[in-house]
Amino acid sequence: MTCTVGRLAGVLADSVSWLSVSTAARGPGWVSCAELIAEQEAGGDPTLAWRSAAAADYARDYGIEPPVQVAAMFTLMWYVQVPSLVAGVIGAVTGFSPEVSPAALAFKRHPVAHYPAEVALLSDAVVPVEEAAAQHTAHVSAFLDWYRPGVKLGSLQRFGAADDEVRAAIRLPEDALYADRAAAAFGVSLEEKLRTSCCYFYVLPNVTACTTCPRFR
Repeated sequence: MTCTVGRLAGVLADSVSWLSVSTAARGPGWVSCAELIAEQEAGGDPTLAWRSAAAADYARDYGIEPPVQVAAMFTLMWYVQVPSLVAGVIGAVTGFSPEVSPAALAFKRHPVAHYPAEVALLSDAVVPVEEAAAQHTAHVSAFLDWYRPGVKLGSLQRFGAADDEVRAAIRLPEDALYADRAAAAFGVSLEEKLRTSCCYFYVLPNVTACTTCPRFR
């Protein structure tokens, strides 16, 4: 297969049924990863509205004021999922990836469920999965280093989420001929069953911790 960004976009769309993938960010609602991180680095809080919308839904659905860390952690995981899906899924299938630097990605959130449901690949460059892994590390570190959600999240939680999301992404495709190579590039083990980070969803009423919760270690 010729590894153009357009073809790789198709690989991602075919592997992740709930994700729409394009090579341009046209129309309203798109969030530039580069602009979001730049706003954080300038002292802003560009994910506040995102976290607030998720928290309002939890308050309505569960009848309590949800602990701040629940929406904070889900928003963190949703953001990190964007470069993780692009590099992890495509890298596992092809051994290559589109660029996943902040300038190369944009996304749109699902209007109700709030997770990124559309991703735009803004660069024409295709790189080996090892280079994509380095870009991924730099991208998520830039986001996590400046993420200030109003509650303390330890470094294991923050950076563990990046490992968790990319590991899950590598496992997603059915035809992942390069999964082992991708896992090695990202420094994750596909044998690991439990997550490193916790979403805290179990603190909501009548919610059972998922079977991969790190609390079961």
